[in-house]
Amino acid sequence: MGLRGPKPVDLPVLKMNAVQWLYLLFGLRDGHRDVMQQLVWGDWTGKQPNQLCAAKSVRIQLVRIIPDGTGREIVAQVFEEITMFASRTGPDDPGEFKHPIYRQFEKDTELPLKLCFGLQSTERPSLFFPAVSSVPQLWEQLKVPRSIRQLQQTLNDIYDWLVPVVHDVGAIPEFQRALCDDPAEIFRIRKLWSYPRSNRPTSDNKRIEFFAEALAGLMLEIAPATATKKLSRWNPPKLWITNFEGDEES
Repeated sequence: MGLRGPKPVDLPVLKMNAVQWLYLLFGLRDGHRDVMQQLVWGDWTGKQPNQLCAAKSVRIQLVRIIPDGTGREIVAQVFEEITMFASRTGPDDPGEFKHPIYRQFEKDTELPLKLCFGLQSTERPSLFFPAVSSVPQLWEQLKVPRSIRQLQQTLNDIYDWLVPVVHDVGAIPEFQRALCDDPAEIFRIRKLWSYPRSNRPTSDNKRIEFFAEALAGLMLEIAPATATKKLSRWNPPKLWITNFEGDEES
């Protein structure tokens, strides 16, 4: 793969790729729960013979970034919501569960200027945030590979983990190219001067961000050193979280 170094970089696309990889690598290490897994039941309410409890959870499935023509960008968040109810006739009754109520809804939020991607007015990119099961051993192997050959197997395993959960990833060859085509380039990432080496508790999150930026560059055939330098002053927004810093609770 011919990596570009000093040539012009499509910075908005690089940023979008970095956010997508940031989500996926956090998912690889920690997992991202689906709405059913997030359900939290409330207390039983009401008097006998009619006692009720309810549960509700919401997660963001995808977002679209929409430039508004003034240099600002709107985050069109697509939410998935599930609500469930249960009833029982007394303390010893195990309860009867009602069919869950599913719905999708959208909410637009203005993206703070410091987190903007810098898109053209004609661009409307989407990012996907699927529920995924964690495979922390793959994250550990990615960070500390024993050899390029072993790293190649780890990267292939990560791609196999991605295929069933990321929307149409098989139709986007850049994902497989970034992960699997040049393991030697990824093997050298840890030798870059800006690679986070501290053992502080927050450093592993910084390593996830670093790998996300490097893989974002490889998707564009840009060397990891160039990609991480271009993104060094940009704080990637966690678009899969409901509220941005400073937002009122929704």
